[in-house]
Amino acid sequence: MPATGDHEGELDTEHDLSTATLDTPIGAVGIVASPEGLRRVLLPGRRVPQQHVARRGSAAAHAADTAAQLGEYLDGTRRVFEVPLDWGGVDERHRRVLETLVTAAPYGHTVTYGELGRLAGEPDAREIGVLMARNPIPLVVPCHRVVASDGLGGYGGGIELKRTLLELELVLLPQIGTG
Repeated sequence: MPATGDHEGELDTEHDLSTATLDTPIGAVGIVASPEGLRRVLLPGRRVPQQHVARRGSAAAHAADTAAQLGEYLDGTRRVFEVPLDWGGVDERHRRVLETLVTAAPYGHTVTYGELGRLAGEPDAREIGVLMARNPIPLVVPCHRVVASDGLGGYGGGIELKRTLLELELVLLPQIGTG
């Protein structure tokens, strides 16, 4: 089953890509950047492609900047990402929904699938779920903030990761006790 951010087969080899792997409290996060900006974020458990890797230049700088900002986000000191995004391989409709998500659900807030669909002009909440599952830039484009009207909904990185990210942003409080 494809998971959020797992688009390694769709990387455009026309670009000089740079990759990085960031060890984080949630696991190893992969980063793929082009000279235009951040291209992919691969959630823990996804393989980071190593071909066509630029070690210098703007692609490498975008990968390094993203790694630093993701580290800050995951340690609770960053709320807004300031990296250019490379939407290569994302169609116009999908991009519109993802860009709407960024403004509709800032740090510490959620939006339902239905609300996001209405805001983006895509009224089918199930289709919004499909588009979120195909988000090539999770964490930075925060699909974990999209929830069902009656609960958390799904997440390509797994429901526990979604819960952890929402707890980090204080949207959900961790359960007290486990017994």
